[in-house]
Amino acid sequence: MISVTKPCCLSGAARITGGILPVIYLLSIVSLGLITLGEAAPASGDEVRAVEASLDPFLTAPFMDAKVVFEGDDGVREPYLAVALDGTLLALRNKAHHLRRSEDGGETWSDVIEVPFGFLDTNMIVDETTGDIMSVRLWEVPDRLWRSRDHGKTWQEEPITVKPNEVMKWLEWSGLKKRGGREGHDTNSGLYFLHANASESGVTLRHGPQRGRLLAPATFRPHAVEHPSDRKPLDRIYNCAIYSDDGGKTWQVSGFFPEGFTEESALEELSDGRVYYNSRSCMGFYDKALARELRQEERLRRTAWSSDGGRTWEDLEVNKVLPDGGGYDRGYGNKGGLTRLPVEGRDILLYSNTDTAGGPREKMTVWASFDGATTWPVKRLVYAGPSAYSSMVAGRPGTAGEGKIYLLFESGETHCYGGMRVARFNLSWILQGEATGDGEVPDWVRP
Repeated sequence: MISVTKPCCLSGAARITGGILPVIYLLSIVSLGLITLGEAAPASGDEVRAVEASLDPFLTAPFMDAKVVFEGDDGVREPYLAVALDGTLLALRNKAHHLRRSEDGGETWSDVIEVPFGFLDTNMIVDETTGDIMSVRLWEVPDRLWRSRDHGKTWQEEPITVKPNEVMKWLEWSGLKKRGGREGHDTNSGLYFLHANASESGVTLRHGPQRGRLLAPATFRPHAVEHPSDRKPLDRIYNCAIYSDDGGKTWQVSGFFPEGFTEESALEELSDGRVYYNSRSCMGFYDKALARELRQEERLRRTAWSSDGGRTWEDLEVNKVLPDGGGYDRGYGNKGGLTRLPVEGRDILLYSNTDTAGGPREKMTVWASFDGATTWPVKRLVYAGPSAYSSMVAGRPGTAGEGKIYLLFESGETHCYGGMRVARFNLSWILQGEATGDGEVPDWVRP
């Protein structure tokens, strides 16, 4: 349902048809909190499997190693990492449709598997109810997903139904249509895009009335020619999420992230059922002709929260500690990694990005929070050389990866897109890193 505080404004806007004006108007209403989305049905189906255990396996003797898993020219792009219920690691070189698997906790990796999905729109989601792994594809028409029932060995395509949120329904009613693919992308064709490009893997909710829900970050992209960071203020793109309560057959689109110029994001559920959303911000500039001095907030990550299973997002903050990664001094951010350790009753979050706050893409680093993203007291450098996008997961209890943290990131000896490495380490290794001054490492986490 739609709840509109000022129906006179909506009726006035309803006379506008086509073009970008409906986007401008509705996004303004969303930003003011005048539209709220209706209640979502609670999740149904089997019990979610127990996937959390003790902290102890992450606090063994400190270790870290890394190996190259993808090589190529200076265009090895878009890392995606997921861990199946049996512990199998899936590393995806998204732009090339290349997947490698590890069944022994990252000791060895399979040959490259050519997968039918990738580039411009991919988001791996592990269904912890069934064990299926999905990759949702919203960029082209029609919407669809690929599903693996054998931990990533083989994939089958399926049609899906995506139900737009109330703003998107209104846009379609007023003449702006959802479209996918490259067609029309560089012309003012009255289209909008919904996709999940370059975001972290989705999650299965484990707590509260939406337990079992599949939830993944996504982006609502009104049509515009410019790079995201160079769009006009009224053409700004917005993060959102997609969620499914029927195992991936039907997906709904959440409300929008409370700030525009946001994309390439990550989310994690905390032990109290709230969902933490961490986003890249494209507030800087891409075109050097638009060069200007960057504000401090243009170099930092945006965060928000959901208390209703990812249906709406609120409590926007500019994180004062987490950098938005390298933007070559243009401040347009970077795709970062995010994971929560599978520790019962604790909310230990890890974030990865290049530690340059808008500068060169280099110095891949991991930050740790022990209080559910309130503070980030310690960080550790993983790779000092050129590096860029990253993706991160934690090993599952009772599997070969138990107690290990995995980071897949773009990197190279001379260029940040010269290959992809997988780094393996544990929490003890991170704890030997550098204090950030943002809070303290609690005594209960020290080995």
